Amino acid sequence: MFHRENSEEKDDEVFVAWKQQRRVSESKSSDDGSKLKVPAQTGPDRMTRRRSTFKGVASTVTSVFNMRKMSKARQSLSNHGDGKPKFRYENTYRIGPDSGKTVNTNSIETVVKDILELRLAKETYSSDTCSSIACDLAILIKNTVKDLGFPRYKIITNVLLSQRGTQSMQTASRCLWDASTDNFSHVTYCNGTICAVVLKDMVDRYRLFIAP
Repeated sequence: MFHRENSEEKDDEVFVAWKQQRRVSESKSSDDGSKLKVPAQTGPDRMTRRRSTFKGVASTVTSVFNMRKMSKARQSLSNHGDGKPKFRYENTYRIGPDSGKTVNTNSIETVVKDILELRLAKETYSSDTCSSIACDLAILIKNTVKDLGFPRYKIITNVLLSQRGTQSMQTASRCLWDASTDNFSHVTYCNGTICAVVLKDMVDRYRLFIAP
């Protein structure tokens, strides 16, 4: 009986000692694991890892852009009802008047003379009213000449009214143009008290933008 109890006590002591030793070994292993450090990669291994990382990022970005382009292309095709691409043509510019649409000064001078005779035949010179009459004549003459059919021309009208007496008067003008297409007309009308001078310049619109 005594021998049996001693053996059981020895077994208990051995078990307790084994358990304590196991705890000590586990604590040491945990301490060693916490103190372990991953060695830094240097040299070719580190460069290879960086390159592989950059390649992965670049491939991801490229795939995202390609997907966006494909989605935009699908949206554009869906917006077109028939699915056909739209063609974009270059602009066509005209640098001169149409054929047969150049200025005819004879017809312009005839129209201007008729307007002056109808408007000034019974008019008497007055410094108070002649300024407004000159403005009205300029607008009327310009609109009438436009109706003759010169779509690409800029029409400039100058009307000068003066008192008719013993004095002399001279007018002059200057313009930059192309002699083959641009032109001018000059009409003079006088009654008992008024002398009217109308000068019209017809310049192609293209030259108005390129003139210095």
